[in-house]
Amino acid sequence: MKQDTLFSSDSTPQSQTADPVTCLGKTFTNDQERREYFLALLAEKLKDSEFRKIEGFPIGNDDDILNLSDPPYYTACPNPWIGDFIAEWEAQKPACDEEYHREPFAADVSEGKNDPIYNAHSYHTKVPHKAIMRYILHYTNPGDIVFDGFCGTGMTGVAAQMCGDKEAVASLGYQVKIDGTILQQEIDENGEIIWKAFSKLGPRKAALNDLSPAATFIAYNYNAPVEIQSFEQEVQLLLQEVEKQFEWMYVTKHTDGQIGKVNYTVWSEVYSCPGCSNEIIYYKEAFSERSDGIATYSDIFKCSHCNILVAKKPSKNSGASALTRVLITEHDASSSVIKKQKRVPVKINYSIGTTRYEKFVDTDDLKKIEESEKFILKSILPIFRMPEGDECRRNDDEGITHVHHFYTNRTLAIITQIIKRCNSKHIDFIIGSMLPKLTIMNRYMPQHGSRALVGPMANTLYVPPVSVENNPLEQFKFQFKKVIQALNNKSGSVITNQGIQSAKIKPESIDYIFIDPPFGANIMYSELNYIRESWFRVFTNNKPEAIENKTQKKDGDTYRSLMCESFKLAYTSLKPGR
Repeated sequence: MKQDTLFSSDSTPQSQTADPVTCLGKTFTNDQERREYFLALLAEKLKDSEFRKIEGFPIGNDDDILNLSDPPYYTACPNPWIGDFIAEWEAQKPACDEEYHREPFAADVSEGKNDPIYNAHSYHTKVPHKAIMRYILHYTNPGDIVFDGFCGTGMTGVAAQMCGDKEAVASLGYQVKIDGTILQQEIDENGEIIWKAFSKLGPRKAALNDLSPAATFIAYNYNAPVEIQSFEQEVQLLLQEVEKQFEWMYVTKHTDGQIGKVNYTVWSEVYSCPGCSNEIIYYKEAFSERSDGIATYSDIFKCSHCNILVAKKPSKNSGASALTRVLITEHDASSSVIKKQKRVPVKINYSIGTTRYEKFVDTDDLKKIEESEKFILKSILPIFRMPEGDECRRNDDEGITHVHHFYTNRTLAIITQIIKRCNSKHIDFIIGSMLPKLTIMNRYMPQHGSRALVGPMANTLYVPPVSVENNPLEQFKFQFKKVIQALNNKSGSVITNQGIQSAKIKPESIDYIFIDPPFGANIMYSELNYIRESWFRVFTNNKPEAIENKTQKKDGDTYRSLMCESFKLAYTSLKPGR
């Protein structure tokens, strides 16, 4: 039986366009017809065994790759049409007799990250699009073709488009004349401030590539056009349906009987005391709450049952004994009987009106949590074993061996019910943007007072002893408000998913290259993306991944070799003198 996936629908915001569209020289009745035509071509291409041998070809079956793709603009595999787009864009350029020349860009670039586009979807590394705009404006002309071989979330594509937005260009401190000439402030030989022309207003075209399906899907959503009004209506209808049926899972009783909306639930690991064998709920023993709402934390404390000094990982000179994990046995969605770290809900943060309250979990709360499990749609669950890696199996001792173990059952129920009703790639974008906020990797640190929700530990898959279960319904609303500000109705990018070393870019066809490459052993991209990619069942092929990684047997020399091949492709793609 075919499994449902996060991307099981053929409908996209583009398909709502009823007007005729022209794509790569071919005219279609509407955008849905365009998509179906190119999907059929891509489906045929996927049957070619040689095509699948392209370096960096993602791991996934044909159906899942097709569900994720929107050809010819974006394919969750090597894009067969990237060369056609580049040739078409080059032919559309206005004639220019001016010989190309640019002085090296020598200014300091520092752009804040408090921007709706930047913040719509998190990723391990991301350069603000406004910072990239400065380079593109300096080195290119309107209509020029920009290539980013490590595109990540596609900010280079966004920047290329925004070079045609007068307001966005002016926000960088430049002046824009009526004829589109862009001026920047300089100091002349007399020390006087002058405004000097250096660029022209107008969008540039972008060819984007990344090895990760998670990254390229984010890039696609940032760079694909969407009809905002109909998309907004679609989201509201979905949310109303899900809330009507399932908001009971996230309500709780106040002291006077009023019903409050749960913002988040705090979960704690449970350990066993080495002295008396009694269970210790870590949160209750390690944290001491004060009346001002700020808690004190101690990693060494006394067992409340026998009074001996204990700690999770005591140092040699601490005098403390090591706590033992309490493991529970249960039937798992993977059809196996597993042992996993015992976790219990201990505390709820909830709202009545605009006022927030906190309470300890009561029997009614526990009953709701237990009842929610029956609404998990197992056909949608990403029941995938975490792969071998420097990060991926760090939680095996806790029984967190598969992707679905990174979520509470109640969270899985809501996510799968939303996905069941999902019929738009941009709604999938919202779901993807909230997934990192819904795992048990989100830390609860009340010693920070009002900033107790500190999120996951950056660039790791660390699971803390005290975690936060955010309300998925509220997270969906929150992320929707962020995403709607980042979407646009313009397009000018083509996206391919493969190793940069094998990208089919015609030599001397690119006007400018912007690259923010991976840096050695800093971030294990394919491992960190595995959880997110499991939801749409298309995974990074890490063979050409340019990192240092012990599990992949990639040392510094391997990293340098892979980066050298990447830069060779970049160099041969550039036009002479660029």
